[in-house]
Amino acid sequence: MTLFLRRISRSFAALALTFLALPQGLRADEAAALKAALSETASQDWEGAEAAAMAAGPVGQDIVEWQVLRAGEGLLGEYEDFLVRRADWPGLPLLKEKGEVAVARSTTPERVIAYFNGTAPETAAGALAYISALSAVGQQGAAREAARRAWVDLSFTPDEQASMLAAQGPALQDLHWARTDRLMWDGDRAEARRMLPLLPDDRRALAAARLALQDNEPGVNARIEAVPKALAADAGLAFDRFLWRMNKSRYADAAALILERSSMPDGLGRPEAWAPRRANLARQLMRDGELSEAYQVAARNGLTSGADYADLEFLAGFIALRKLNDPATALPHFEALQRAVSTPISLSRALYWQGRAEEALGNKDKAAEDFRAAARHQTSYYGLLASERLGLPLDPWILEGSPLPPWQGAAFTQSSVFIAANLLLDAGDRTLAKRFALHLAESLDETELEQLAAWATDRGEPHIALLIAKAAAERGAILPRPYFPVPAMVPEDGLSVSRAFALAISRRESEFDPAARSSADARGLMQLLPTTAGHMAEKLGLPFQAAKLTTDPTYNARLGTAYLAQLVEEFGPAVALVASGYNAGPGRPRAWIKSLGDPRDPSVDVIDWVESIPFTETRTYVMRVSEGLVIYRAKLKGQAGPIALTAELTGR
Repeated sequence: MTLFLRRISRSFAALALTFLALPQGLRADEAAALKAALSETASQDWEGAEAAAMAAGPVGQDIVEWQVLRAGEGLLGEYEDFLVRRADWPGLPLLKEKGEVAVARSTTPERVIAYFNGTAPETAAGALAYISALSAVGQQGAAREAARRAWVDLSFTPDEQASMLAAQGPALQDLHWARTDRLMWDGDRAEARRMLPLLPDDRRALAAARLALQDNEPGVNARIEAVPKALAADAGLAFDRFLWRMNKSRYADAAALILERSSMPDGLGRPEAWAPRRANLARQLMRDGELSEAYQVAARNGLTSGADYADLEFLAGFIALRKLNDPATALPHFEALQRAVSTPISLSRALYWQGRAEEALGNKDKAAEDFRAAARHQTSYYGLLASERLGLPLDPWILEGSPLPPWQGAAFTQSSVFIAANLLLDAGDRTLAKRFALHLAESLDETELEQLAAWATDRGEPHIALLIAKAAAERGAILPRPYFPVPAMVPEDGLSVSRAFALAISRRESEFDPAARSSADARGLMQLLPTTAGHMAEKLGLPFQAAKLTTDPTYNARLGTAYLAQLVEEFGPAVALVASGYNAGPGRPRAWIKSLGDPRDPSVDVIDWVESIPFTETRTYVMRVSEGLVIYRAKLKGQAGPIALTAELTGR
């Protein structure tokens, strides 16, 4: 469809009333047209999609055009118009990036420059077009600066690299190493190898050593020895040597290297690149009993903010307190953790462990103060543990919360982003509707988030409502009803374990998306692998139908709870073990019982046990499931009583 026809179609469609005010029949017609158009986009029949969208109304047409443009199938004028017309829609960075291909076809320099509007291109094609346009209008200095920025920051195909060097080669000579270094830090080895002929001999030797380490080539020692002495202390080379040692399970050598580099000024180069493996190494050393080294690896992280910093500060404090029995050293790390985080889950963790450290120091009043502060976050694992420690009951407000406010008069209902989400739900596309709704949520205040969650609830979408509530929780606002929903898709009867347990698992597994499907092919409400589901169906005497795993949540719940019951049969009611087995497979908790101790044993501290689970995903999973289980048990009973999270974890 031509740009002219699209504009004519949109002009006529724009004469219609706002979507929510449309008669139900017309809304249904638009939704049906959009559904047909989305079916065409799924097969990448872009012309068919645009033709089908003609009857989908202005927003429906724009949803399809949004997909067309994000696929890189549009004309420059379409990108220009869309970025103005729907400037508040989700996914615009990718859309604008795809538009750079269309920009590169333009022969009008002023138009190319206007497209970028002072922002840096995100693709090599866009950068080359922008540099050419700047040069064409006599802005040679700006062209040079744009080329230098792009050369370091962007990826280039061989042809694009040749074009850039032909256009701006002399301006880039002093940046060849900066580009190569960035590519190697980012793991773009093929592009880095393409840079080798452009480097002087000493830098080429350094790059060759780093690439040999990254590719795990034989004879890496010879490559390292060939690096000139003046470059032997390069932080990138040290990082690649560290990764090589980690991949070879040479943990003591890796620890020696990272601690040496951590004591050098700028010895890490990019501390954030080391951080995830630093945490893994610290935990490995902790499991191996190398406690002092484990603490040093976690503590000397070189970071000042971010999720990795928070994780490492917690880990340093945990090792100091629980493994080295040094609460005075631990406390500042937990205080640093508190300063670095803002969500209820993380704040309660920081405050709980501050309380534990103060308690170990004999500061009972300060410990109680910290526990009380943590206990203000009773929707979180550590908030519940702090409450349990103080003997506080669950807050009844968490069970019901305030009634969700009416949403129909909210200002956001006039937003095309909201109208798109509503229309997409009518068209049966929950995934895209969710994307638009969550994008809208980013711009809303707490009251509006409650209203948006109310809309999702009224639409029968507990999955979307839960995600909105999670977005609110990230800002410190708890919306109890959508945050812990009790959807009918988890039935009251016919389950092999308690409904509370099924709800807690489903909330974590699929977030109540009955059609969810993971990259590992886990499916539906309780994220069952077809093989596991088949075994459970046979065990229950039910016919197995793989398609029903994502279309019939009750069927999925029956099979999922049968698997949960099988784990309970092996491990008893200890949620620390059952949830670990559901997430990582039963072989993992069997192994961890041997290496970490049995959390059902009173001599084993289950809180330490959970924090010592080797896999971050499983560690977090156990915390989220167990906190949900406590709340769902109370919610289904209809009364808030004493908190017994530790008993849930241990089964005692």
